Amino acid sequence: MAVSMNDVKKLREMTGAGMLDCKKALEEAQGDIEKAKEILRVKGLAKAEKKASRETKEGLIVVKVTEDRKKGAMIELNCETDFVARNEEFQALAEAILEHVLTVDENADKQGDGSEILAQKFFKDESKTIEELIKEAIAKIGENIRLSRYCRYDTQDYLHSYVHGGGRIGVLLDFKAPEVNEQVLRLVQDIAMQIAAMRPEFVSIDTIPAEALEREKRILMEQARQEGKPENILEKIVQGKLKKFYQEKVLLEQAFIKDDKKTVGQVIRESGLGVDIKRFCRFELGGL
Repeated sequence: MAVSMNDVKKLREMTGAGMLDCKKALEEAQGDIEKAKEILRVKGLAKAEKKASRETKEGLIVVKVTEDRKKGAMIELNCETDFVARNEEFQALAEAILEHVLTVDENADKQGDGSEILAQKFFKDESKTIEELIKEAIAKIGENIRLSRYCRYDTQDYLHSYVHGGGRIGVLLDFKAPEVNEQVLRLVQDIAMQIAAMRPEFVSIDTIPAEALEREKRILMEQARQEGKPENILEKIVQGKLKKFYQEKVLLEQAFIKDDKKTVGQVIRESGLGVDIKRFCRFELGGL
């Protein structure tokens, strides 16, 4: 079937594969981009699984947790240049929108691309919406500004936040603990730094959605077949490769950044602090 150049370009941006390879994969997948991504991975042509939104962006990630650690929010606000990202007015706008997300009950325990926030009335001045607040800043600062995503957690347990690189990476972490003391805070700070540095996608193996796990197994199986491995050992090969997948993508299975002889899970258990990581949200500037 004929495929559009827009889809070919989109697939190229997402995978880093060549234009011709992307075109062939899309034709084989009957125009299905997700299936085409799988085809490229199986063939070893995808250099990286990049999101379509990975073009270079500037801006700021800001995150805040309430004093009782029961409520927290994080946003990514984008602009065109690093100069504006360091501008006090831009930073004040980011903090105002963050406070709005954290304060308005409508946003409780939600996350999204930011579009649903735009129509909300600004909590400090209900005569204007968040979209109008941003437009005012655009007119004043002279650059395009966009609220690209947000995350808000509300918990019965505790939250912790971490910002790295002057607002280029942010982490919001939900955890259980018998109490919050200096030792616990030191441990969860280390875990938040781990998430920022190592980009895990899941907390534990049992939190990986069945569909995602099956897709990964299918890709690994096809890769092994294309390498000419005998059918009778394919399952064993896949299990071995899955272990590597877990070590890369699963927080508790990752090598701890401060002691790579131990996993994050081991460090938590050996601490004896009774800490249990429930969920996390990680934003990196530019949609990563």
